[in-house]
Amino acid sequence: EGGSLGIRVNGVAPGFVLTSMTDRGDPAKTEAMAEMMRQRSPLGVNAEAADIAAAVLYLASDAARAVTGQILRINGGSTLPW
Repeated sequence: EGGSLGIRVNGVAPGFVLTSMTDRGDPAKTEAMAEMMRQRSPLGVNAEAADIAAAVLYLASDAARAVTGQILRINGGSTLPW
């Protein structure tokens, strides 16, 4: 509907992201959880907030001028197990 007005609509669907919210209060527990999630990632990485920000910046930029109606999944190739 908004395409003729130059409006693009996209979404960002992050997977597991290392943030203060994933901190378990115990460094050993936090690292164990992060390692478990890293092992589930085909790329072997956990996303960080900067990865999500870069995706949003791309979608908001002229580089994505022909991108609309997409969901950009920032998840290292994996899905969350819950």
